[in-house]
Amino acid sequence: MKNIFLLPGILTVALYLGSCSSSQKTTDLADSLKTSPNKIMSQFKMLSINVHHGLKDKSDVKQFADWIKSTGAEVVAVQQVERATESKPGFDAYSELLKRLDMRGTFAKARYFQGWDSGNSLFCMYPLLQSNGFTLPTGKGKVRRSMSFGVFEMGLGSLAFGSADLDEEELAERVKQVYEILSIQKTMKEFPMIIGCNIGESPKGKAAAKMAENYSCANNANEQTVGLDQHIYIPSNGKMKVILSEKKQFDELNVTGILVTLEVTQ
Repeated sequence: MKNIFLLPGILTVALYLGSCSSSQKTTDLADSLKTSPNKIMSQFKMLSINVHHGLKDKSDVKQFADWIKSTGAEVVAVQQVERATESKPGFDAYSELLKRLDMRGTFAKARYFQGWDSGNSLFCMYPLLQSNGFTLPTGKGKVRRSMSFGVFEMGLGSLAFGSADLDEEELAERVKQVYEILSIQKTMKEFPMIIGCNIGESPKGKAAAKMAENYSCANNANEQTVGLDQHIYIPSNGKMKVILSEKKQFDELNVTGILVTLEVTQ
Protein backbone atom coordinates (compact mmCIF):
# COMPACT_ATOMS: atom_id res chain seq x y z
CA MET A 1 0.00 0.00 0.00
CA LYS A 2 2.84 2.47 0.81
CA ASN A 3 4.23 2.03 -2.71
CA ILE A 4 0.87 2.98 -4.19
CA PHE A 5 0.81 6.27 -2.29
CA LEU A 6 4.44 7.06 -3.23
CA LEU A 7 3.88 6.62 -7.01
CA PRO A 8 1.94 9.89 -7.66
CA GLY A 9 4.63 11.86 -5.83
CA ILE A 10 7.41 10.28 -7.85
CA LEU A 11 5.57 11.01 -11.12
CA THR A 12 5.02 14.63 -10.11
CA VAL A 13 8.72 15.13 -9.38
CA ALA A 14 9.74 13.45 -12.66
CA LEU A 15 7.35 15.59 -14.67
CA TYR A 16 8.64 18.74 -12.94
CA LEU A 17 12.27 17.84 -13.61
CA GLY A 18 11.47 16.99 -17.25
CA SER A 19 9.68 20.28 -17.67
CA CYS A 20 12.63 22.19 -16.22
CA SER A 21 15.04 20.33 -18.51
CA SER A 22 12.93 21.04 -21.61
CA SER A 23 12.55 24.69 -20.65
CA GLN A 24 16.31 25.00 -20.14
CA LYS A 25 17.02 23.46 -23.56
CA THR A 26 14.58 25.88 -25.22
CA THR A 27 16.22 28.83 -23.47
CA ASP A 28 19.70 27.62 -24.41
CA LEU A 29 18.63 27.24 -28.06
CA ALA A 30 17.12 30.73 -28.15
CA ASP A 31 20.27 32.22 -26.63
CA SER A 32 22.39 30.33 -29.16
CA LEU A 33 20.36 31.70 -32.08
CA LYS A 34 20.72 35.23 -30.74
CA THR A 35 24.46 35.04 -30.32
CA SER A 36 25.34 32.90 -33.37
CA PRO A 37 22.89 33.55 -36.23
CA ASN A 38 23.18 31.24 -39.20
CA LYS A 39 24.60 33.08 -42.22
CA ILE A 40 23.19 32.28 -45.65
CA MET A 41 25.94 31.99 -48.24
CA SER A 42 25.88 31.31 -51.96
CA GLN A 43 28.53 30.99 -54.65
CA PHE A 44 28.58 31.77 -58.35
CA LYS A 45 31.11 32.16 -61.16
CA MET A 46 31.70 35.29 -63.24
CA LEU A 47 33.75 35.60 -66.41
CA SER A 48 35.01 38.86 -67.93
CA ILE A 49 36.69 38.99 -71.34
CA ASN A 50 37.33 41.41 -74.23
CA VAL A 51 36.81 39.86 -77.69
CA HIS A 52 38.32 42.88 -79.55
CA HIS A 53 35.64 42.77 -82.29
CA GLY A 54 36.70 39.24 -83.18
CA LEU A 55 33.23 37.64 -83.50
CA LYS A 56 32.72 37.98 -87.25
CA ASP A 57 30.24 35.21 -88.07
CA LYS A 58 28.03 32.52 -86.54
CA SER A 59 30.83 29.95 -86.40
CA ASP A 60 32.94 32.37 -84.33
CA VAL A 61 30.06 32.92 -81.94
CA LYS A 62 29.34 29.20 -81.63
CA GLN A 63 32.95 28.45 -80.69
CA PHE A 64 33.00 31.30 -78.21
CA ALA A 65 29.66 30.35 -76.64
CA ASP A 66 30.74 26.72 -76.26
CA TRP A 67 33.96 27.89 -74.61
CA ILE A 68 32.05 30.13 -72.18
CA LYS A 69 29.79 27.22 -71.23
CA SER A 70 32.85 25.07 -70.54
CA THR A 71 34.02 27.57 -67.89
CA GLY A 72 30.81 27.17 -65.87
CA ALA A 73 30.31 30.94 -65.72
CA GLU A 74 26.84 32.07 -64.63
CA VAL A 75 27.49 35.77 -65.27
CA VAL A 76 29.54 36.92 -68.27
CA ALA A 77 30.87 40.40 -69.11
CA VAL A 78 31.99 40.71 -72.75
CA GLN A 79 33.63 43.86 -74.07
CA GLN A 80 33.95 45.11 -77.68
CA VAL A 81 31.16 43.02 -79.14
CA GLU A 82 29.15 44.23 -82.16
CA ARG A 83 25.52 44.73 -83.11
CA ALA A 84 23.94 45.15 -86.53
CA THR A 85 22.94 48.64 -87.75
CA GLU A 86 20.90 50.05 -90.61
CA SER A 87 24.07 50.47 -92.62
CA LYS A 88 25.23 46.95 -91.71
CA PRO A 89 22.17 44.73 -91.17
CA GLY A 90 22.26 40.96 -90.92
CA PHE A 91 24.77 39.31 -88.62
CA ASP A 92 24.54 40.58 -85.04
CA ALA A 93 27.26 39.14 -82.76
CA TYR A 94 25.53 40.20 -79.53
CA SER A 95 22.12 38.75 -80.47
CA GLU A 96 23.70 35.56 -81.76
CA LEU A 97 25.72 35.15 -78.56
CA LEU A 98 22.61 35.80 -76.47
CA LYS A 99 20.83 32.99 -78.31
CA ARG A 100 23.76 30.56 -78.13
CA LEU A 101 24.29 31.08 -74.40
CA ASP A 102 20.54 30.85 -73.65
CA MET A 103 20.93 33.61 -71.06
CA ARG A 104 19.40 37.01 -70.33
CA GLY A 105 21.47 39.92 -71.55
CA THR A 106 21.97 43.65 -71.94
CA PHE A 107 24.13 45.76 -74.28
CA ALA A 108 25.54 49.30 -74.03
CA LYS A 109 26.76 50.97 -77.21
CA ALA A 110 30.09 52.78 -76.99
CA ARG A 111 30.85 53.72 -80.63
CA TYR A 112 30.62 52.77 -84.28
CA PHE A 113 33.14 50.25 -85.55
CA GLN A 114 33.37 49.67 -89.30
CA GLY A 115 29.63 50.33 -89.62
CA TRP A 116 28.51 48.24 -86.64
CA ASP A 117 27.53 49.38 -83.15
CA SER A 118 30.36 48.36 -80.83
CA GLY A 119 29.91 48.14 -77.08
CA ASN A 120 29.91 46.12 -73.91
CA SER A 121 27.49 43.45 -72.79
CA LEU A 122 26.36 41.37 -69.84
CA PHE A 123 24.92 37.87 -69.94
CA CYS A 124 23.41 35.94 -67.02
CA MET A 125 21.46 32.74 -66.52
CA TYR A 126 19.32 34.39 -63.82
CA PRO A 127 16.36 36.78 -64.32
CA LEU A 128 17.19 40.30 -65.46
CA LEU A 129 15.38 42.85 -63.25
CA GLN A 130 16.64 46.09 -64.81
CA SER A 131 19.29 47.28 -67.24
CA ASN A 132 20.91 50.45 -68.49
CA GLY A 133 23.80 51.73 -70.55
CA PHE A 134 26.08 54.47 -69.25
CA THR A 135 28.36 56.66 -71.34
CA LEU A 136 31.81 57.08 -69.82
CA PRO A 137 33.69 60.39 -70.28
CA THR A 138 36.21 60.64 -73.11
CA GLY A 139 38.39 63.47 -74.35
CA LYS A 140 38.01 65.11 -77.75
CA GLY A 141 39.05 62.77 -80.53
CA LYS A 142 39.24 59.79 -78.19
CA VAL A 143 37.47 56.45 -78.65
CA ARG A 144 34.08 56.57 -76.94
CA ARG A 145 33.53 54.26 -73.96
CA SER A 146 30.53 52.83 -72.15
CA MET A 147 29.44 50.60 -69.28
CA SER A 148 26.67 48.06 -69.60
CA PHE A 149 24.66 47.77 -66.37
CA GLY A 150 22.26 45.07 -65.23
CA VAL A 151 20.56 43.90 -62.04
CA PHE A 152 19.93 40.16 -61.81
CA GLU A 153 17.97 38.10 -59.32
CA MET A 154 20.63 35.66 -58.11
CA GLY A 155 18.36 33.45 -55.99
CA LEU A 156 19.11 34.74 -52.50
CA GLY A 157 19.07 38.39 -53.52
CA SER A 158 19.61 40.92 -56.29
CA LEU A 159 23.08 41.93 -57.47
CA ALA A 160 24.15 44.58 -59.96
CA PHE A 161 26.87 44.03 -62.56
CA GLY A 162 28.81 46.28 -64.88
CA SER A 163 30.80 45.55 -68.04
CA ALA A 164 33.17 48.27 -69.24
CA ASP A 165 36.09 48.90 -71.58
CA LEU A 166 38.39 51.73 -70.41
CA ASP A 167 41.01 53.69 -72.32
CA GLU A 168 44.12 51.53 -72.70
CA GLU A 169 46.40 54.33 -73.91
CA GLU A 170 46.10 57.32 -71.58
CA LEU A 171 46.05 57.17 -67.78
CA ALA A 172 44.17 60.48 -67.47
CA GLU A 173 41.33 59.06 -69.59
CA ARG A 174 41.15 55.87 -67.52
CA VAL A 175 41.02 57.80 -64.26
CA LYS A 176 38.14 59.98 -65.53
CA GLN A 177 36.26 56.86 -66.51
CA VAL A 178 36.87 55.24 -63.11
CA TYR A 179 35.52 58.36 -61.37
CA GLU A 180 32.35 58.06 -63.46
CA ILE A 181 31.93 54.36 -62.56
CA LEU A 182 32.29 55.21 -58.86
CA SER A 183 29.74 58.00 -59.28
CA ILE A 184 27.28 55.59 -60.91
CA GLN A 185 27.74 53.16 -58.02
CA LYS A 186 26.78 55.86 -55.52
CA THR A 187 23.38 56.17 -57.21
CA MET A 188 22.88 52.38 -56.98
CA LYS A 189 23.54 51.89 -53.26
CA GLU A 190 20.64 49.45 -52.89
CA PHE A 191 22.43 47.00 -55.20
CA PRO A 192 26.03 45.85 -54.59
CA MET A 193 27.73 46.19 -58.01
CA ILE A 194 30.35 43.80 -59.36
CA ILE A 195 32.34 45.11 -62.32
CA GLY A 196 34.10 43.20 -65.07
CA CYS A 197 36.26 45.46 -67.20
CA ASN A 198 39.16 45.75 -69.58
CA ILE A 199 40.92 48.47 -67.57
CA GLY A 200 44.10 48.74 -69.65
CA GLU A 201 46.55 48.34 -66.75
CA SER A 202 47.53 45.95 -63.97
CA PRO A 203 45.87 46.08 -60.52
CA LYS A 204 48.90 48.12 -59.38
CA GLY A 205 48.14 50.95 -61.81
CA LYS A 206 46.78 54.37 -60.77
CA ALA A 207 43.28 53.90 -62.20
CA ALA A 208 43.05 50.52 -60.49
CA ALA A 209 44.24 52.14 -57.25
CA LYS A 210 41.33 54.57 -57.50
CA MET A 211 38.92 51.67 -57.95
CA ALA A 212 40.47 50.04 -54.88
CA GLU A 213 39.18 52.89 -52.71
CA ASN A 214 35.70 51.35 -52.97
CA TYR A 215 36.34 47.90 -54.39
CA SER A 216 38.51 44.83 -53.96
CA CYS A 217 40.23 43.52 -57.09
CA ALA A 218 39.64 39.79 -57.56
CA ASN A 219 42.84 39.53 -59.61
CA ASN A 220 44.91 39.76 -56.44
CA ALA A 221 43.67 36.33 -55.33
CA ASN A 222 45.99 34.52 -57.74
CA GLU A 223 49.48 35.27 -59.08
CA GLN A 224 48.34 34.18 -62.57
CA THR A 225 45.66 36.89 -62.71
CA VAL A 226 47.48 39.78 -61.01
CA GLY A 227 49.12 41.01 -64.22
CA LEU A 228 46.01 40.85 -66.43
CA ASP A 229 44.46 43.98 -67.95
CA GLN A 230 41.11 42.27 -67.54
CA HIS A 231 39.82 42.88 -63.99
CA ILE A 232 36.86 41.94 -61.82
CA TYR A 233 36.02 44.21 -58.87
CA ILE A 234 33.79 43.37 -55.92
CA PRO A 235 32.43 45.79 -53.27
CA SER A 236 34.58 46.20 -50.16
CA ASN A 237 31.65 45.69 -47.80
CA GLY A 238 32.63 42.37 -46.25
CA LYS A 239 29.65 40.56 -47.78
CA MET A 240 31.56 39.14 -50.74
CA LYS A 241 34.81 37.30 -51.02
CA VAL A 242 36.83 35.72 -53.80
CA ILE A 243 37.08 31.93 -53.49
CA LEU A 244 39.09 31.43 -56.68
CA SER A 245 40.51 33.58 -59.49
CA GLU A 246 41.57 31.94 -62.77
CA LYS A 247 43.17 33.05 -66.03
CA LYS A 248 41.18 31.83 -69.05
CA GLN A 249 42.49 31.81 -72.61
CA PHE A 250 40.22 31.65 -75.67
CA ASP A 251 42.73 30.44 -78.25
CA GLU A 252 40.59 30.97 -81.35
CA LEU A 253 40.74 34.77 -80.87
CA ASN A 254 43.94 34.80 -78.82
CA VAL A 255 42.19 36.72 -76.01
CA THR A 256 42.51 36.25 -72.27
CA GLY A 257 39.81 36.65 -69.65
CA ILE A 258 39.40 36.23 -65.92
CA LEU A 259 37.04 33.76 -64.22
CA VAL A 260 36.28 34.21 -60.54
CA THR A 261 34.29 32.18 -58.05
CA LEU A 262 32.57 34.52 -55.60
CA GLU A 263 30.86 33.84 -52.30
CA VAL A 264 28.08 36.15 -51.15
CA THR A 265 26.89 36.30 -47.55
CA GLN A 266 23.29 37.37 -46.96
